[in-house]
Amino acid sequence: MMLISEQTSEALDELVGVFFDLNRTTDRMISIMQNIWCMPNAVSIIHPNIAHVYPLLSDKITEIKDRYNLPSVYPETHKDDRMYTNLQDMFGTLLKENEDAYKEIKLVNQIAEENGDFMVHVDLVDFMQKFNLLFTQIVTLNDKAVQMPTSYDEFDRHILNWGIDGIDLS
Repeated sequence: MMLISEQTSEALDELVGVFFDLNRTTDRMISIMQNIWCMPNAVSIIHPNIAHVYPLLSDKITEIKDRYNLPSVYPETHKDDRMYTNLQDMFGTLLKENEDAYKEIKLVNQIAEENGDFMVHVDLVDFMQKFNLLFTQIVTLNDKAVQMPTSYDEFDRHILNWGIDGIDLS
């Protein structure tokens, strides 16, 4: 007997992939900021506080299945060789992909509710609260990038004061 439905289990696996993809996207952004735009402060903040959080969020999803003794399936991540024209383009992309992740969480939650997987629903509400804290930081980065799309040095200097602190996943 499965303690959660097959549909919910598969949807959770897809959600795991979403957050590994976000890690891939953010790592590519960091590489560009480090090697093309020379933004060491931004890299030192975004890498641990944003990029490294995404795989940890994936782990939170796999922990849901672990509680039911169900192994997780890890979808492939995308190749990322994108180039960005400026900070607005870059952080607009990250914001869009996080919005898509938000929609995916809602979809997985809907699947769990439709299949009577109430405990998964409860876990996803807790997960969403954590994700929302990270999401607001992505919004801040995007807003600042809109204000100074090609002011790389200014963005890099001021990022230290914007509260891009990641999230506590304990």
